[in-house]
Amino acid sequence: MPRRGHGVSSSPQSYSCQLRDAMSEFLPHRGLPLLSCDGRVRWTSRMLAMTAIFMAWAPGRTLLDRFSQAWQTMVSIYPTRRRPGKSPEGFSKALVQHSASILAVLTEEWRRRLGQLLGACWTVAGWELFGVDGSNFESPRTAANEQAFGVTGKNNSGPQQLLTCLFHVGSGVLWGWARGSIQEGSNERDQLRQMLDLLPRGAMLLADAGFSGYDLLQSLLNRGNHFLIRVGANTTLLTHLGYAYREHQQTVYLWPLDKQGRQRGRTPKGLKNVKPPLVLRLIRLQDAKGRPVCLLTSVLEKSKLSDRTAARIYRLRWGVEVMWRSLKQTMGHHKVLSGTPLRAGAELDWAMAGLWMLQLLSVQRMMQSRQSPHSYSPARSLRTLQQAMRGRGQNRRSLKTELTNAARDGYRRHGSKAARHYPHKRPRRPPGEPLARMACDQEKQLAQRILEQPPPKSLAA
Repeated sequence: MPRRGHGVSSSPQSYSCQLRDAMSEFLPHRGLPLLSCDGRVRWTSRMLAMTAIFMAWAPGRTLLDRFSQAWQTMVSIYPTRRRPGKSPEGFSKALVQHSASILAVLTEEWRRRLGQLLGACWTVAGWELFGVDGSNFESPRTAANEQAFGVTGKNNSGPQQLLTCLFHVGSGVLWGWARGSIQEGSNERDQLRQMLDLLPRGAMLLADAGFSGYDLLQSLLNRGNHFLIRVGANTTLLTHLGYAYREHQQTVYLWPLDKQGRQRGRTPKGLKNVKPPLVLRLIRLQDAKGRPVCLLTSVLEKSKLSDRTAARIYRLRWGVEVMWRSLKQTMGHHKVLSGTPLRAGAELDWAMAGLWMLQLLSVQRMMQSRQSPHSYSPARSLRTLQQAMRGRGQNRRSLKTELTNAARDGYRRHGSKAARHYPHKRPRRPPGEPLARMACDQEKQLAQRILEQPPPKSLAA
């Protein structure tokens, strides 16, 4: 009998068991049972979740290929259990029916576990940082998808789903997502409002210029959160309004005309429809090409957030591009494959769940080996998990060892990674600088009227 060294796995069954054990650390038993009291049930909650995650990892080009690979993996993981149903239709029907409840259990558990995994890496420069970004996902051009999602974009493009995600900036790991149909008027701001309760109190949100609306920022402030958001030429700011107790060079106010209750330039008689101005701070920076970058933040004191720290923090938001590339290119989910809206939505949800599980497994190994949570390679981690699904490993090493070694290359790149002739891409124009004008006399008078209002009874008492 050959000797087995430390970290060595010799049989296909052992790789399947290691994959099962690794995933079980992030799959709660309460609310996600493996067995059912009803003998007619072939797809329990735990089997549905694991199969859907395996399908998100599988390299097949069709849903049938992905389901076949995931089903074989489930059989190898639980050889003594009753086998799940072989019909892809039965699986899809069960997944659509129970997807929301299963994901609610999983995402709550994953957010809790992420905080335990990161330790000192939970904060950056003393801040709990979360980023937000959105992306579109194409769907097949079936009549049902076109009716539900609509046909948007140029050249009569196919139906698309809009998905907006929150992610933890210090680790680059998902924190939550919301999806919707552009046909129904869904946009990134509305989807972010659906996820505001997921933000820990006091956390800072990093966002691009598409999230700079008054109502959204006011909602963040009311919840006790901070923000660092890029603003562009589509935003008008006021200076020298006299509303803040102390004004300095970077003090600005976000106060659109509709929030002032002004119509056709007339000052309102009452303050019923008047909202107070938001006292903010405008940080002017330059990017690597010397172009202006303007950041709007709710942190007014430089002692709490210096300009240099703000620039370093905001650069970390670009880690979301790595996450989108991992999902769309590395995992192959740039387009969903389901032909009906309900299944297309469930497929996209579980593609995100598969990405989240991949991140958790990789970050866990990076932290346990005292590496940075950003040091893992999504492509190498996915390749390792796909091999484990097939019951194979590299050089007879354990799954934990392979995930630990699935780190990014340490070489320094000396040239641009972009292709010389990248097709179908227009050069993106930077957002520009916001219009920061001095407040007019009417606005100053209106601000003074707001300040002269008596405090609410609850505060006065």
